[in-house]
Amino acid sequence: MVLYKLFSHNVEIQYKSCLLSKAMLFTIFTTLLNIILPFIIAYRSRGFWLKSHNYYEQPAVRFQYEYILIAETEDPSQPIVCGEASILNGYGLPGDENCAQIQVQERDYNEDGKNDFLNIDFTLNVPQQRTVVSFIGIIGIDFQLHNVCPLHMQSLVIISEEFAVPPKGLTYFGDMEFYQVTHLTCLRNVIDTTYNISLLSYSKDSNENIVDFILGNYYRRAVITQSKRLYSHGQNGHTGTMKIDVNLRIPEMLVVYKPSLLQELKWAWPQYLSLIVIFYWIFEKIKRFVFHNRLLMAWVIIPWRSSYTETVT
Repeated sequence: MVLYKLFSHNVEIQYKSCLLSKAMLFTIFTTLLNIILPFIIAYRSRGFWLKSHNYYEQPAVRFQYEYILIAETEDPSQPIVCGEASILNGYGLPGDENCAQIQVQERDYNEDGKNDFLNIDFTLNVPQQRTVVSFIGIIGIDFQLHNVCPLHMQSLVIISEEFAVPPKGLTYFGDMEFYQVTHLTCLRNVIDTTYNISLLSYSKDSNENIVDFILGNYYRRAVITQSKRLYSHGQNGHTGTMKIDVNLRIPEMLVVYKPSLLQELKWAWPQYLSLIVIFYWIFEKIKRFVFHNRLLMAWVIIPWRSSYTETVT
């Protein structure tokens, strides 16, 4: 007749000793090693503390209707300036008369409430006696992150181009990118508005060029946006106007942030736990060998015996 295993349990043999004894010191020492050694190995192997983390998010981007367009001519003292920013009034530049037309299209293809594409068409009036040799456009946008690291800031899209022959138009295609000098500091339910101030401002006490002043202040920020040019094309000719067609795609962007203490512990705990289990098994084998072979004094308690059995080396 075949017998089947229905149930089993282990027999526990206990080893007891006094508080001030070699066996107790040995047990305390191995327990401390079992706690400390896994931490040292996990820490020294790097990657124990999560110092940096990242995620992808598509930001909410909207055109602010603040812009400065400067077309340099063959005469550096006679640039063609177009803009709606209040900075032009303080700087003494008449921008309205050079702006013939502006059209803006914000497109949300997947209907998730965030713009996927931004198209801005500018038309500049170019006097017949002037020839455009270079162009720089500074466009103000409203930029927001909502998911892990809430952020709301005013940012810029900067487009620069030089022309070998007189142009009648420029078509620009690019992707918007999120650029960080340092990690974002994320606070739950707190929106970072440190940079939610207009960049298109100018100090009358400054001796810098208006473009250098704006770009210098923008450069000193820890978090900015930039336009990655995929390709651009200029149309040759001199028709009295110059059309600037800006096409910006707004993809998901990489955001790097400093994780919280709880997130660091959540990352570090599995590494420590996986090592402590291994060391626990090793030290259990060592203690079993020491006490089973009577290398240290201890009283053995066996379940089927009523009295203590003393073992001494």
